[in-house]
Amino acid sequence: MKWEFGEYTFDTDKSIIPVDRVKEFLSKSYWAADRTVEQIKKSVEGSFCYGVYNGKELVGFARVVSGYATMFYVCDVYIHESHRKNGLGKKLIKCILETEEFKNIKGILATNDAHGLYERFGFKRVNSRYMARTPQI
Repeated sequence: MKWEFGEYTFDTDKSIIPVDRVKEFLSKSYWAADRTVEQIKKSVEGSFCYGVYNGKELVGFARVVSGYATMFYVCDVYIHESHRKNGLGKKLIKCILETEEFKNIKGILATNDAHGLYERFGFKRVNSRYMARTPQI
């Protein structure tokens, strides 16, 4: 699946995701700084992934882990610093929620600092870190 958003393209083709670039992103995160390239490669292979591209450059990324029946887990959401404040995080979450496989199942995620972003899309705080979204059936 692809979405266009100004000069950006959101694409779920994980075969074009540069794993080394994802490693660069996640090495700056509080949740995955110690992951190896091999771990990231394996996680991409086993997940539904979203790349955010400016031309051919990967500038954002997210993974969704799911059995596609009862729930999905949003993780590794990252937008490169130089592309933040352009609405890319909001568009990325919107793309995930528009994906047919995730429309009618429960969504969960964990965050320390982005509650406001996810609340805009119907996620509610379960506790200080975890959030959940009930299906919009």
